[in-house]
Amino acid sequence: MILAQNKLLRLATVFLFYFTQGVPIGLFFFAVPAWLGANGGSVDEVASVVAAASLPWTLKFVNGFLMDRYTYLAMGRRRAWIIGAQFLMVAILLLGAALQPGADQVQLLIALAFAANAAVTFQDVGIDGLAVDIMEEDERSFAAGIMFGAQMLGMSFSTWMNGRLMEDMGVAAGYMASGAVVAIVLFYGIIIREREGEKLLPWTAGDEHPRNRAIQVEAWWPLIRDSLKAMLAPLSIVLLVLLLMRAVPLGISESIFPVLGPELAGWEASQYTDIIAAAQFAAGLIALVLGGLAVRIIGAQRSAMILFALTAAYALTFALSPDRWSDGGFVSAYLWVEAIVSTLVAVATIPLAMRLCQPQVAATQFTLYMTTANFGRPLGAAIAGATVGAEVAGTTLPFYIVGTLFSIGVIIMLVVKFPTRAPQAEEAVEQGVIVEPGEPLPDPR
Repeated sequence: MILAQNKLLRLATVFLFYFTQGVPIGLFFFAVPAWLGANGGSVDEVASVVAAASLPWTLKFVNGFLMDRYTYLAMGRRRAWIIGAQFLMVAILLLGAALQPGADQVQLLIALAFAANAAVTFQDVGIDGLAVDIMEEDERSFAAGIMFGAQMLGMSFSTWMNGRLMEDMGVAAGYMASGAVVAIVLFYGIIIREREGEKLLPWTAGDEHPRNRAIQVEAWWPLIRDSLKAMLAPLSIVLLVLLLMRAVPLGISESIFPVLGPELAGWEASQYTDIIAAAQFAAGLIALVLGGLAVRIIGAQRSAMILFALTAAYALTFALSPDRWSDGGFVSAYLWVEAIVSTLVAVATIPLAMRLCQPQVAATQFTLYMTTANFGRPLGAAIAGATVGAEVAGTTLPFYIVGTLFSIGVIIMLVVKFPTRAPQAEEAVEQGVIVEPGEPLPDPR
């Protein structure tokens, strides 16, 4: 089973590994917070778990540097990292099943959330790099859709499954089931090869592929220097501010609603996770089918501005209606709108980031933009933890903060004009090309 020789195998591999990324994400961003909130956890405690799960996603650029600099080429450029990360995901989930941390063991939950998501981020960077290395040009757009959709499906499945299992059978069942799902794909990763002649495992027969040996990079200083120069350009700094806002609403919601739902709307933990799972599933499908098309028709900056305005509107509407927080339908509608709009905000801002990338450092610069966007989630969790008291009821300040931030974002996009196209940089990002300063971009044809 050699990926470089089989298109269907390549696409299936991307789908399976991205699906398993969604399993720990659904567990620690939604199922565990819902279970913790239903079992007496405070907003501050829930926010701490969400922030711990979010933190590794802000450090992905470090993973990328490590993987590019240090790799076991005899097993392919990425596969050793992917298998190792997948194994760690399984081990951490099974450790959670063995320890069975209770709602009063928040520090242990924080440690498990951080460790599991650290492993997921290494797998994520590894499979991204694998896709760049082995995908043919005509597969790239299709593969991008598979990546996004598979992760959302994995999150939806995990949120639903773990919400039910943890409520009906206890926390160990959720961790065990999650570990089993991830383990199946781990075994799949062991029996495939990236390219012909490579080793399946370190002790089996095989050797480095000549192509991988030829492109292995040893020097990082020019890349780091030019990436920082590009990131600190004025227009780039403006985009960084917008990207930092992007996931703040999610970090706030993931901290507040696991407590607000049971306290005010009267939900069981599984009701919250069922709603989140359904909203994630719908958001993924909408973005997959309509998101990219709508952004191309309307324009990336205009789409982002409209979506920022919608975010400000629904956040301020919720903040102005605390008397309706006990209405399960009203709260559910907020979660659905947020899931869909937040997903589309991500779809709209990605082209803006790609167009600002300088060709000589395009792939690294794009990774740094996405890392900045990931900071929004722990920032939102921190805002929730700092502004919500012992009683959730009537705590409107976090939602006013979201409304204010995104209103400022709309004003920024009315004043600042981002490029409408930078085809060379986009091509470099999509292909994962790193070009040394002064060198021309490869001909995309």
